[in-house]
Amino acid sequence: MEESPLDVDWFTDYPDMVVKVGKVTFGEKSRKKMTDCNLRRKQVGNISRAACALLNSGGGVIKAEVDNKDYNYEEHGIGQDIEKALTELTPSKMFQKYFEYMRENNYVLIFVKSWSSDGSSSPRICSLRTGLCQRSLTRNDSMSPTEAAQFLKEKEVFARRKHDEERGPRAKKALLSDVQQEQNMYMSAETFYQRDFLCFGEKLNFTESTHVEFKNFATKNILKYIKEILPNYISAFANTQGGFLFIGVDDNGTVVGCTKDKVNINELKAVIENIKGKLPISHFCSSLPGVDLECKMLEVYDKGQNLYGYVCAVRIQPFCCVVFSETPDSWTVKDNEIMRMTPNKWTALMMATDPEISNLCEAFRAELSVSCAPPLTKTVFSNKGLACLRDLQESLFPANGNGITYKPDNLSEELFSEYPGLEDLMKEQMEELQYSQGLLIFARSWAVAVGLLENQHVVCDALLIATSKYPTLYTVTKDRSAVGFGYSKRIACTLKQKLVNDGGYTQKVCVIPHLLQLGTNRERNNDSHVQVKYPLTYVLLPNDMPNLLHSLVIILLSFRSFLSDKLGCEFFNLLTVKQYEILTKNLHKFKKLFIYGLPGTGKTVVALNIIERIKNVFHCESDEILYICENKPLKLIVENICKSVTRTGFLNRDYPSVKHIVIDEAQNFRSEDGDWYDKAQCITQGRDNCEPGVLWIFLDYLQTSHPFPCGLPHPSEQYPQEWLTIGVRNATQIYHAMVQEMQNIVEYPQIDIPFERLRMLLNEAECGHPLPGVCRVEENLEEDEIVTYVVDTCRQYFRSGYSGKDIAILCNTTKEMDRYSPILKPQMKVMMRHFRLDVLFTTADKVLGHGIVLDSIRRFSGLERNIVFGINPVPVPIQEEISDNLKLCVASRANLHLHLLYER
Repeated sequence: MEESPLDVDWFTDYPDMVVKVGKVTFGEKSRKKMTDCNLRRKQVGNISRAACALLNSGGGVIKAEVDNKDYNYEEHGIGQDIEKALTELTPSKMFQKYFEYMRENNYVLIFVKSWSSDGSSSPRICSLRTGLCQRSLTRNDSMSPTEAAQFLKEKEVFARRKHDEERGPRAKKALLSDVQQEQNMYMSAETFYQRDFLCFGEKLNFTESTHVEFKNFATKNILKYIKEILPNYISAFANTQGGFLFIGVDDNGTVVGCTKDKVNINELKAVIENIKGKLPISHFCSSLPGVDLECKMLEVYDKGQNLYGYVCAVRIQPFCCVVFSETPDSWTVKDNEIMRMTPNKWTALMMATDPEISNLCEAFRAELSVSCAPPLTKTVFSNKGLACLRDLQESLFPANGNGITYKPDNLSEELFSEYPGLEDLMKEQMEELQYSQGLLIFARSWAVAVGLLENQHVVCDALLIATSKYPTLYTVTKDRSAVGFGYSKRIACTLKQKLVNDGGYTQKVCVIPHLLQLGTNRERNNDSHVQVKYPLTYVLLPNDMPNLLHSLVIILLSFRSFLSDKLGCEFFNLLTVKQYEILTKNLHKFKKLFIYGLPGTGKTVVALNIIERIKNVFHCESDEILYICENKPLKLIVENICKSVTRTGFLNRDYPSVKHIVIDEAQNFRSEDGDWYDKAQCITQGRDNCEPGVLWIFLDYLQTSHPFPCGLPHPSEQYPQEWLTIGVRNATQIYHAMVQEMQNIVEYPQIDIPFERLRMLLNEAECGHPLPGVCRVEENLEEDEIVTYVVDTCRQYFRSGYSGKDIAILCNTTKEMDRYSPILKPQMKVMMRHFRLDVLFTTADKVLGHGIVLDSIRRFSGLERNIVFGINPVPVPIQEEISDNLKLCVASRANLHLHLLYER
């Protein structure tokens, strides 16, 4: 069936993804009267694909133009074939849970809730067809989505077992049936496959089975026939222990062949090779082989010993992962287009599970599991020892009072004071809700909160979440014509998608946009938005309110720490509240800010996030924001986000396009080359009567890596300021070692840094998680003993499943690195070959790559790896006063395992 293009319609009034499917005949009688069966199937196919895409992408609305003018929804219904097609898409055939209809003018709207599996047998995503086949006795069966989900799990287990055994027995031997009869037939088929010629009419001594299929050349167009049947058989045999397809043998096992005048051997072989090369495959193992298929043309002779024709014999080996007969018929919305999923994307979503953190189960609780969540949701964990998701929600958005509560308290009060008339305007909107329970959550810009551009004419946004009411977004402006309903609609649509796809909300949900204007009366405001209708089932029920607020907390407060990225999940705790407070500061008022952060508290994470917010608040291009750091590797990593430069580069050039500056690791800057701070201030104070820009400075005096003046203003002049004191990056053993070094630095000062203020920060220091790790110190080693230690320890890590991309080996100086490099690299290469690992060493600027980093401590500043070896992490004698600082620097670079090695 030809696929009609489907379009996402962004010009409707609905704050949702609306997919147009063209004209459709509705009503059971009218559909039965349709004479064009192809058109009827095409209409159902378009609706099915649109529904599949929305189910997999957070939900939305299908918009179908009514083709039969006499159609009446209440009287004629939708049509059983349409209802049947939609019902078959949903988990457990739960139609009403996922779909609702509404007639609007000459359109039928089908409201689609996001897919959510039941956590057991249901697949993770919606698919019309999986494209996967398997053998069932003598049949070729197409796998249903549920069968495919179970099949993928079993295949993954087998692939993992093979990986653990490195190179196991040949697949054919490992996968042969335990039933002796089946084994005998396989061996007979293999013997038959090895023959050089056959006799016309001879009877084979084996029959069709799980591993054997007979097909006759009962067609005039042999090449077309092969193209039609072969993909299914290759997929089925490859996915089910392998087997043989003999074309030219009838169902009774009699050789009939194909006459030589009807088949061109070379053309037939070319078609088979072409099919083999185009079949989609998906891997979740490391070996990555292709489909293993052999084809032989067995000559068939008649009784007179004359060449009669051929039998086409195809041997398909078992495949390590999965082979598709076609790309899965599963759809999603991507970049505002309806897209068919690739086999790899489909397989990844079908197999998505919560990360395996059995060693963390005592420390963490799963707040959001993918097993019962929408397809695009990721797992969220919280710390059992700190605030859980419910505690965070009750702290930020308590919903246990009567009436409508305004949150956050301080922001709502500040806005009411700043904009006379705003409080009365919002009270007017809340009058009809005096008997409801809920929250009105204010933000200076909900657009920025969900990653969109701020509109300068908007006073504020307020999100209403209340029982017996649709969730509603009020956008308040001084000039309605300068904002437009489309702005509020886009925020509402994005917020709804994030609540489902990021926050994991599984019930029906919408967000209705209202555009309000200050200084107008109530009647005019009621006309200032376009009414859109959703089914009543989208109204928020009391039992659903806590779950919706939990989803809101996740999308607002979750942050991706480097530690959580390593675990493959989202990880958040009370620190996110502090990070959220800093990131949501009014950038129009806090143009300058000093952020003090203890090691491992996520200063760089906040720095990169504030760059994104600056873009959205001030509508900046990337080259209007400058990120300055001290070392080149960190500069190279950030330059794909905005313009980035080192301190020395900053002093040597002019930046006429730059309006905003974010400075990271400022404690390691130096002033002997010029007054970098004064230059940064001059740039951000505004040029040519322009408004001043943002200047945020992140620093940690405890990690100062030199004894020279850094060029920062005196600490008494570093205001306003914020503190980050809760560590999230380092395992507990490493964290405790870092605290010891921090205390040494503060109690026994060696260089000119603000010790009293640092002592206050240290008093608030806290490890944000109980994740265990390793921290070992080895002293009095010879040079060759250090090399042996590193090689042997890496061998243990490789055996545990780590790879080169997890490891950094850091020396005190580049000179020290040059001394160890020619000794260490050859021994590491010999050891790594035993694990069949690519031998690759790299430097700090390639930290995101797959090689082992071998570099100096200073060049690795601001970066991190799971495993860090610090070789002689002490300075040369003339800089002995910063020895504790450098030890702290190298320790803070390690996420999970730290080894500090000292020569005699």
